[in-house]
Amino acid sequence: MPALLSRLRRVSRPSRSTGWATALALVLVSALAGLATPTAAAAAPAGGSAASPIAPAVASAALAPTAQLDFPSMDVAVAVISPAAAAGIVPATISFDGTGSYCLEVCSITSWEWTFGDGAGASGPLASHTYLTSGLYTVTLTVHSSNGLTGTTSIQVNAWTYTLGSFTMTPTRGLVPLAVAFDASASVSNWDRPIVSYAWDFGDGTTGSGRQVSHTYTTPAVRQVALTVTDSMGGYQTVGGYVFVQDPMLPPTNLKATSPTKGAVKLTWTNRMVLVSELNIERCAGSSCTSFVPIFVTQGTTTSFSESGLKSGTTFRYRIRVVDYLGNTGYSSIVSVKIR
Repeated sequence: MPALLSRLRRVSRPSRSTGWATALALVLVSALAGLATPTAAAAAPAGGSAASPIAPAVASAALAPTAQLDFPSMDVAVAVISPAAAAGIVPATISFDGTGSYCLEVCSITSWEWTFGDGAGASGPLASHTYLTSGLYTVTLTVHSSNGLTGTTSIQVNAWTYTLGSFTMTPTRGLVPLAVAFDASASVSNWDRPIVSYAWDFGDGTTGSGRQVSHTYTTPAVRQVALTVTDSMGGYQTVGGYVFVQDPMLPPTNLKATSPTKGAVKLTWTNRMVLVSELNIERCAGSSCTSFVPIFVTQGTTTSFSESGLKSGTTFRYRIRVVDYLGNTGYSSIVSVKIR
């Protein structure tokens, strides 16, 4: 014990560099060292060997319970999607890769479940989906591990489109007066820049506006319709179509045939229709023939026809077959001519 006190005195005044914490540590070490090593001055009991003064302490320490620390499991299932974000023009087909999903410790990923944000889904480590409508979609991957853990992650997909005009016409052709319904509901724009205007040009000097409109044509003609759609950021597109406003079937009149020169024929007539798809010149040989065959097809605005190389002295009969844009057919009167 005097030795221990001597040690305490020596370390009771620590230097500035050592500090009080270091001093206290040295005291404890010294004390334990003194207890663990008996000095020669420790006298043995009479008639026996010297007993270790720390034997009881050692025995007591051997019987003390041992503390055990329980660390929480760090096993976690982690879902990973590649790419981290995606975009495409509608129809946008996007591929997704979930093979990078993993466990932190000893488990393994056993299943992959996908939702694409538009009501569709898929399973498996690899997936692909086509977006048909412009929008910002959230794609979610949920993975399950071999030991029952679950991990989930999500990314954003931007399916976008240009501003595109599109419309239908019902009907597209018919007899005058013709009422037509126009519908531009099929026009599209990107999800963040909606269409704000629909401007119509009906092709007959009149205009209109709105997604769905109607117009009545009162004169026969082929009318070119134009639609211009404009979005909220000024983007626009103009698309067009044709309406066939048909007048009633009126075959040509005043059909005349002459043979101005040897082996030649000239036909003239008067058209009475505005909208004619085609005129067919037909003929047959003989003054009383009825088996007409087409020999020439011309446009509806034509009013004459000539041919040559015919056999002199032969009589031919001619007629004109007219076809309108509705598929209706009419015939002119029949004329005969003897070739010079």
